[in-house]
Amino acid sequence: MNLPNDLVHPKVALTKNMELISGTHILYLYADQEKYWENIFSFTITGLELKHQVILLESAEKIEKIKQQLAQKGFSDEQIASIGFIDHCQFYNTYQSFETETVLQGLDDAVRHYVANGAPIRIWSRVIWREDVDCDKEIPLYEQKANAVLKPFHVFTVCAYDGNDVSANFSLKLMKGHSHIMTDNEITNSPYYESEQNTPSLFIEDFLQEKVQHYKHLINEMPDAVFIFSAEKVVYGNYTALKMLNCKESDLQHATIWDLFTKEYHPLIYENTEKLLRNNRVPLEEMKIKTYDGQILDVEVATFPFSFDIEKDFTVIAIIRSIQDRKAHQQLTIKTEKLSLAGQLAASIAHEVRNPLTSIKGFIKLAREDAMHDAYYTIIEEEIDRIETIASELLVLGKPMSVEIETCDAGKMLKDVSMLLQSQAVMRKIDIQYSDIEPDCFVRCNAGQMKQVFINIIKNAIEAMENGGVIRTSARLNGEKVEIVITDEGKGMPESVLKKLGEPFYSTKEDGTGLGLMVCFNIVEQYEGIIRVESTVDKGTAFTIELPLVSV
Repeated sequence: MNLPNDLVHPKVALTKNMELISGTHILYLYADQEKYWENIFSFTITGLELKHQVILLESAEKIEKIKQQLAQKGFSDEQIASIGFIDHCQFYNTYQSFETETVLQGLDDAVRHYVANGAPIRIWSRVIWREDVDCDKEIPLYEQKANAVLKPFHVFTVCAYDGNDVSANFSLKLMKGHSHIMTDNEITNSPYYESEQNTPSLFIEDFLQEKVQHYKHLINEMPDAVFIFSAEKVVYGNYTALKMLNCKESDLQHATIWDLFTKEYHPLIYENTEKLLRNNRVPLEEMKIKTYDGQILDVEVATFPFSFDIEKDFTVIAIIRSIQDRKAHQQLTIKTEKLSLAGQLAASIAHEVRNPLTSIKGFIKLAREDAMHDAYYTIIEEEIDRIETIASELLVLGKPMSVEIETCDAGKMLKDVSMLLQSQAVMRKIDIQYSDIEPDCFVRCNAGQMKQVFINIIKNAIEAMENGGVIRTSARLNGEKVEIVITDEGKGMPESVLKKLGEPFYSTKEDGTGLGLMVCFNIVEQYEGIIRVESTVDKGTAFTIELPLVSV
């Protein structure tokens, strides 16, 4: 059966491909007076075109303005006279105290007066009240009761409130009495609508149940793990979630969010929950979860609010994806780059070791001739210490990757790496200066990985300085940060190249892979740091690494 007049074809804010049936009760929270005017005028014109009975509750001034504009639009005096114009000040008893029952009786009388005409009814009402009225209590109660009064008549109603004058808590209460929420530009279903007066038909119940099962099936078959948390408890986990945790559905019955994630991420979970409660967006986070068979998995977590009902437990939906393979690939890339660096440094390391060995060999010859002085033994010890330092640094590059994170002195690591690369620099007539290094530049990192970053950047600086020069390295405390700066006097880079630094397989060298700097950026980012690069063509480049300072 086709009942075109039972459909509302909204305009302006009501044009989002939506057809609303008679009986719809809309809460309109407006912010822009011009948009408000466009919406009420469109509402009125559409009603007249559909031969609806239009009732407008507005100020006397706006009622006159509407009449004038309708006449200008070509509507007849008869059409304009058919509209039920009601002064909203008189209707809502603003000259007296707001009395819910009195206002409801006036509403019932107004609607019944037009019901006999047989045309669908649409009402637009701008709700007002006196300042001494307890609006938080009286107005939401009136709206819920008004909803019950209007339902039997299948009235399409818009209740307009100035969004600048109502609090968030007041808005939430109003939403419970309205099936839809409207702003100046859009309309949506109200998630808080409470309709206890109407019991859905068996057909509707079956339809809704079918929809629930459909969406449940979709979520259950998602390739990512989906969890729903309510009041910190796990209330749902899809098939992928159970598989990820290696558990049964019954295992999650008493589980909480704190059981799933490792302790180091609990503060972050608290912080993100607060953001969601304030309706702020939570970024994608990398975390670790514990499986029921004792494994620790690296995962990526996206969280969204599932329910904002202030009278019910706050509910969150989390979509979790394993990034174990990605992490393994990152570690493999770092390991490959380390081995590549070790090979490239082999020649300069051999030269660096040969120098002290030559000195020691000479002293041994003197010892055989009984020509050794006590001072020579000190020199021999220093040369042996230098060989040990070089060998240790080379081992850092060659031995298997350790993921142990500890407190390290960034200044000392930078000095050690500078000494290691000094011989390679000397062969190119380059001096590496490392005198500007402050003590106690402590950071949390893996020492091997951080030294790999320094080696990569200094090695690139050496290769960029074809005519010799100076590489300056420094480590300083800057507030709550440790700032490491490596500056060269090379050929520099244009802006177009700077933008692409850190991208895999992008290199300014003919035989380069571009993986070196990508690894550097990834390592520093892993420890909550950043790398900034400044460069001027034909003058040089400066790499600045910032890492969080830790107290010891």
